[in-house]
Amino acid sequence: MKILFTGNIDNIAYSCAKFARRKGVDADVLISSVEKEVSHPFWEDPEDVASPIMRSFERRGGLQVFNSLFQMRKIFDEYDIVISMGMMSIAAHLLKSPYIAIALGADMKELVFEKTPRGWLMDRAFRYATQLYYNDTDHIPAVSQKGYNQARYFPIPVDTEKYSPKNRKPNDESLLLFHGSSLSWTLDWTKKKELHKTTLKRNDVFFKGLHQYINSDKSRVPVEVVVPLWGPDKDNVKPLCEKLGILHLIKFVPPVNKSEIIDLYHRADVVIDQFNMPRLGYNALEALSCGRPVLGYYTEELQLACYPELPPMLSANSPEVVVEHLIDLQDSSYRVEKGKEGRNWILNHHHWDPIITSLLNECNDLL
Repeated sequence: MKILFTGNIDNIAYSCAKFARRKGVDADVLISSVEKEVSHPFWEDPEDVASPIMRSFERRGGLQVFNSLFQMRKIFDEYDIVISMGMMSIAAHLLKSPYIAIALGADMKELVFEKTPRGWLMDRAFRYATQLYYNDTDHIPAVSQKGYNQARYFPIPVDTEKYSPKNRKPNDESLLLFHGSSLSWTLDWTKKKELHKTTLKRNDVFFKGLHQYINSDKSRVPVEVVVPLWGPDKDNVKPLCEKLGILHLIKFVPPVNKSEIIDLYHRADVVIDQFNMPRLGYNALEALSCGRPVLGYYTEELQLACYPELPPMLSANSPEVVVEHLIDLQDSSYRVEKGKEGRNWILNHHHWDPIITSLLNECNDLL
């Protein structure tokens, strides 16, 4: 069986292809000419590791899109089945390839509701997939609203060996926080404000909470926050932090590659996720696997619709709740406890092996 993974958002497709190869399956990932940084395999792994798994095509716009489809057709024909993620399911649908579609984010929460040809095609691609999966718990309302009755939840597989705990001495003298999520809380960067508000990260909730924390009489340790500058509001973050009086606490860094991120997971006392979408982001899953406590946002209802137990991530939907958690997280023994709980939860629900084994069994059943 030959499998092609496409639509490499956050390197999830690449990771799945890599895991499938570990299980002895002939699997590759298709990378377009415009995919870079967090969506390119070289950001995840060294070139000598990633290159053997990669196929590539030239992504073109306008009328030239037909040349891209022709190139993809030739590649798709070499495989028994395509596992398409995000908008690449449109290509698999148009080329009439056997495909499993996996919704990854805005494709399910935004695109299928667009009154555009692109939105119509995304909807059809999901409806006509041999099997449809969604990988965010907060996809459930969209799945229900669109009537995708065949859709099933697909937990993102995590490389629990690569993202594993590292022994470190407990520290009660300071707090190092790592906030690696894309920076997006305004809608100044888009004309489709109503559509995009569902996928904002709401980093401002954390920064406002941090402001309140340092001014609280219960704040007893100095804080430093590492923040990579990426995302649509990257130019707005410094003015916001200056206005809140917390600029001196923030160490802004350029976008970092995965090896640097893993190092930051291990160095950080707490990892900060996002505060708008009621689910665990990819950074949260990796950090939990590394045994780090994570502060973000989820709702119990959606989590329990996909898991038998709640994740141990600390959830906050307002600056005031962020303050409460930061006060608790000053205690190193509490952080160690939450870190161990997070690691066990990932091993039970996001370990790559059983997830990929189930997906490969699905492929075998469909052929």
